[in-house]
Amino acid sequence: MTQELMMPKPGSIPRWADGLWLALLSIYIVAGAAIVPFHGDEATLFYMGRDYHYLFVEGDLSKVVYNLRWPEERPELHLRMMNGSISKMAYGWVMAGNGRALSDYNTLWDWGEDYQENRERGKIPHAELLRQARLTSALQLALAAALFFKFVRMVLDEPTAYLASALFALHPSVLINGRRAMMEGSHLLGLMLVLLAGAWLLRERNWRAYLLLGVCTGFAVASKHPNALPAGLIFLVCAAAPLSQLAQNKFRQWRAAAKNLAGLLWAGILSLLVFVFLNPGWWRYPVEAAQLAIDLRSRLFDKQLASRSAYESAAEQAQGFFDFVFAGAFQYFEVAEWATFDVIADQISNYESSGLAGLFIGGSGLLGVFCLALAALGAFHIARSPKVRACDHALLLVWMAGSALVALVVTPLAWARYYLPLVPALVILVSVAIVAFARANQRMMRSMRKIKQSPDCSATEPD
Repeated sequence: MTQELMMPKPGSIPRWADGLWLALLSIYIVAGAAIVPFHGDEATLFYMGRDYHYLFVEGDLSKVVYNLRWPEERPELHLRMMNGSISKMAYGWVMAGNGRALSDYNTLWDWGEDYQENRERGKIPHAELLRQARLTSALQLALAAALFFKFVRMVLDEPTAYLASALFALHPSVLINGRRAMMEGSHLLGLMLVLLAGAWLLRERNWRAYLLLGVCTGFAVASKHPNALPAGLIFLVCAAAPLSQLAQNKFRQWRAAAKNLAGLLWAGILSLLVFVFLNPGWWRYPVEAAQLAIDLRSRLFDKQLASRSAYESAAEQAQGFFDFVFAGAFQYFEVAEWATFDVIADQISNYESSGLAGLFIGGSGLLGVFCLALAALGAFHIARSPKVRACDHALLLVWMAGSALVALVVTPLAWARYYLPLVPALVILVSVAIVAFARANQRMMRSMRKIKQSPDCSATEPD
């Protein structure tokens, strides 16, 4: 029986081909990391890597953990409370692994100065250290692509998984942001971990599945706080079935439902513990730290709404959503002045001519309309397909619709990376539609061959 289960289904792709495919995607993702154009936030993340030095080189927790007596305007405090911890610790590890002292860290990037002024003031990381940090981010992105492939294959099928993973790994915005030494590599990795853990839980519902969901959720939110949204949606989907059982008011179902809801509660508590564990700044005063993080996020949101890059109307917001999600628009920088920096222009030219920048097919309204139509057809196919489990219907559609709605309504700025978490959802829907068209065409061609081969359709001579 075990050997029978391990054998591939007739017509299915062998597992070794999956490994080869993912290896090729990973090589492509990692290969372009060294030459991706620089972004000022890379310097900021390196600056935040000081926390690793404080903790693991100096062994001084007091420099990291939140102290109620600290003035709220400390830049390190703001960055520590508002941002994820995974990436900055990874970049601090890169610095320590190269034997660098605290004095070797760059100072905090100043967006009020141009590129050359920041460079002269020592605010750009050393080139080799930046290359190594980008490698750690690109490796996380490559792992995210592999988990994305696994997730799509689990909830849909192999052809869709192959196509969706290719579109994901070749998406210019994914590559630009995921390769940089910022938070997007770990952000996407965390998202994929939560999706995969949620899909597994809907199949197994045992203590290991709840454990995995809790750990993955804690890691995901620690990688970047906006991952709390998809994680919350996945918890909601996982709670739907036991809540429905409770509503039926049958004792046997009530016991199973209570057990499953208790498992979700345990997973939620575990995710909070993992999140706090991965954020040493929260250890002493976790409640106060959470309140400060929410307050700082609120202030940042108000500042963004007042900035020049903010949307001025709901129509602009909808247009930005369309451009960055469906039309495939991408950005190398969000500050308009960067277009005047010759060094950045040269980096962009070198990157785009390398053959490692992905598929440059986006940016047109016509393509956006085409992708929107494919996405709608893909969503319709998922909702109606009898081959997709009911729980997977809910997982996919609730995650996609909920994330899209929040991004459409809440996103304040015309920044491509704010829409990055929607790329996996889009490529799944587009891939589902394309695979469905291909299968329909294949069935039609097979039917036509059968008709031609039928004796009833053979030509006869007239009397």
